[in-house]
Amino acid sequence: MNENISKSFGQSDEIQRLLQELKELRELKYAIDKTSIVAVTDAQGRITYANDLFCEITQFSREELIGKTHRIINSGYHPKEFFKRMWSEIGRGNIWRGEIKNKKKDGTYYWVHSTIIPFLNEKGKPYKYMSIRTDITKEKELEEELKQSYKKYELIAEHSDNFVALIDEEGKFHYISPTFNLLLHYDLKTLGQQNMFDLIHIKDLDSIKREIQNLLKNGGRKTSTKQEFRLLHGEGRYIDVEANIKIIYDDEPSSKKFILIAMSDISIRKEVEQNLYHLAYYDSLTNLPNRSNFMKELRSYVLDIQLAKEKFALLFIDLDNFKLINDQQGHDIGDLVIVNAANNIKGAIREKDVVARMSGDEFIVLLKGIENEEDTMNIVRKIMEKFRLPIHLNGKEYAITCSIGIAFYPEHGKSPEELIKNADAALSEVKRNSKDNYAIYDRQLENVSLERRIIENAMRKGLNEHQFFLEYQPKINIQNNQLVGVEALVRWNHPDLGAIPPGKFISLAEATGLIVPLGEWILKESCRQGREWQNKGFGQLIVAVNVSVRQLQDPNFVQQVEQILKDTGFNPKLLELELTESILADLNSIIPVLNRLRNMGIQISVDDFGTGYSSLSYIKHLPVDTLKVDASFVKDIHKNEESKAIVKAIINLANTIGLKVIAEGIENEAHVITLRNDGCMFGQGFYYSRPLKKEEFEEFVQSRGFIPS
Repeated sequence: MNENISKSFGQSDEIQRLLQELKELRELKYAIDKTSIVAVTDAQGRITYANDLFCEITQFSREELIGKTHRIINSGYHPKEFFKRMWSEIGRGNIWRGEIKNKKKDGTYYWVHSTIIPFLNEKGKPYKYMSIRTDITKEKELEEELKQSYKKYELIAEHSDNFVALIDEEGKFHYISPTFNLLLHYDLKTLGQQNMFDLIHIKDLDSIKREIQNLLKNGGRKTSTKQEFRLLHGEGRYIDVEANIKIIYDDEPSSKKFILIAMSDISIRKEVEQNLYHLAYYDSLTNLPNRSNFMKELRSYVLDIQLAKEKFALLFIDLDNFKLINDQQGHDIGDLVIVNAANNIKGAIREKDVVARMSGDEFIVLLKGIENEEDTMNIVRKIMEKFRLPIHLNGKEYAITCSIGIAFYPEHGKSPEELIKNADAALSEVKRNSKDNYAIYDRQLENVSLERRIIENAMRKGLNEHQFFLEYQPKINIQNNQLVGVEALVRWNHPDLGAIPPGKFISLAEATGLIVPLGEWILKESCRQGREWQNKGFGQLIVAVNVSVRQLQDPNFVQQVEQILKDTGFNPKLLELELTESILADLNSIIPVLNRLRNMGIQISVDDFGTGYSSLSYIKHLPVDTLKVDASFVKDIHKNEESKAIVKAIINLANTIGLKVIAEGIENEAHVITLRNDGCMFGQGFYYSRPLKKEEFEEFVQSRGFIPS
């Protein structure tokens, strides 16, 4: 009993920790927007995001910036070679830092220190860039003054936010700016008796001394350098600073050399860079490397061992029956199960091995330096034994086993992509059979099972014989109780088996590729029906159609949509395509498709939002219009503070970046009141109506007196 209570409290602490992390992410975004100029560009350098400070500094509106390149603020000060070297650096996936002189809309100039961070796809190629800039115009003006007169510089330094020190070769202070007292809380008199080198972190000191000696000994060929190091704060902690270090000469005949160090606090910038890197390459729930990070590690490792003839193994791990627990117990429990699974795997592998969360309930493990197959099997058995131990959550006991697919290098493939594909094939074989087991890749695994072919043929026949039909669930503006649209939902009425739930055939359609012709029929029928309702005077009803990643990856999909709209005469502005969060796993290829669809006037929404992937960190960069809050967050929003906080956070995020929010799964009036008070505009669920056949929907509209808006 005590043990269960203890674990229940532990769960509560974990939920609080996750909520605290969400709060910290919002605070971090606020801090970034208030202190740094932030812009995001695509691979061709076109601006896709600009924060308020960017617009304020440049005097351009966001509409004037989006879609343009940074040539719009080019001052002409830097030679073409400067930008050529910059693009060469970030094109190789490296972070670039430097100072750039830009031009505002009114023709005046300003200086920024820019850090450009490339985001890499699975092939290690940049697909977008994020730049974080700090306005250093004042610092550049200060440098210019230094060239003219040291006395003038001294006067400016006393009124600057920088920390300015004049020292000799041994580090003895000859001048300390007042900012050491105002901002670093040092007593200037006491500090003047100390040594500058005592304030520099021990791990940075040697390199700073070396740079100073190089300046002193180079005979005037180079008189300044820019360095970053950690500086001791008066309160005993270290802050990150960026320093301009210059050699200057005394006016005395001896021309004694001094070192002038002008430092600025870049702690926030460093923290932002570190957090952005973590968001881009680590899973926010488990803190494990994500898919991109793992692929980068795997490619590097394969290159390193090719000559050494070293062997390794890949384990593709999937949790058994996780969806059942997630659906029945809710996503809070599901998240805790995922965290427990990550800990099980980390506890079974060796220190040199790498584990990553690929997506949802899928993990992948790189077992380095495998001597023989038995080494791998020992680790596999250890992982499975850990999973077979029941876990206790909210006073309940859950049995969560796992299935593992195994591929060996080089026997089962020599490229990362081939090895992952084959490990996944071995995993699929386990899932089709017993689960709670493992399988080593075998060429025969590529053969399609008889059962799967039978079902696939039945679906093909069903498409030809019109066994599929659509139902429509109303979408309501919960603020004014007006009908705004419908979601089209596919159903299958088999002549022998009767009604087959979508959960039974949609996944098979995805796996076999039948989702492409099935999706084409759904889209065509939805647009035809939408046009018919327009002709009947139903108003501007938005018709939402679910689209899978498989369809978006079809090279003919956009042309297919264009042709359907043309054939049916349906207005593209009244068509909404609903996508699952799985699109976030393949942003590089999906975003161009979404942009083409939105350029046609079609609206894009993200379905089941909040149930997977690093949504909060990526969604602002997606070309979408609406977020659909998953029903698992709505079902207890009126009595569960955690669910309420999560939904509120999603609404705030959407409002910040200009997106609409619709809540799924509304079942009672308490749901409506809570969502309405939290600022949610739209909703759907059984409280308003279950999915309806065409005739039932038309009767629903007429009997309820809805006037579509």
